[in-house]
Amino acid sequence: MFFSFVSIGQTNQKIDTSIVCFPTQVGKEILKDLNELDKLKKTNILDKKEIEELGKKVSKQELIIKDLEEKDKNNLVIIKSTEEKYKLIDEDNKDLRKQLKNIKTKNNIIEIVSGVLFATITYIQLFK
Repeated sequence: MFFSFVSIGQTNQKIDTSIVCFPTQVGKEILKDLNELDKLKKTNILDKKEIEELGKKVSKQELIIKDLEEKDKNNLVIIKSTEEKYKLIDEDNKDLRKQLKNIKTKNNIIEIVSGVLFATITYIQLFK
């Protein structure tokens, strides 16, 4: 009999370790924290999507800025060429004005010489 008591006394008691006991207030706080964690996970996902969209928007705006800079460079080239064109036109106008003055001077000299010749020929014809 002694053996039977010993064998009964040595049996292992099964302890369920999956059950945790804590006060109700602590359980409520844990549930609140878990709910906040779920909300933060969803917010984190939305924030990541928003950051991606902002990155796409920034890259599009950078492309637009590059295009505008290229247009600005092209416009500067056009402005410089137009300024050079006006300089050439001004130089041509100055040359033409000089030539016009020379032509006027030549015409005046020719008119004076022809007038003198005409007057001389008329004088000779009248008094001879």
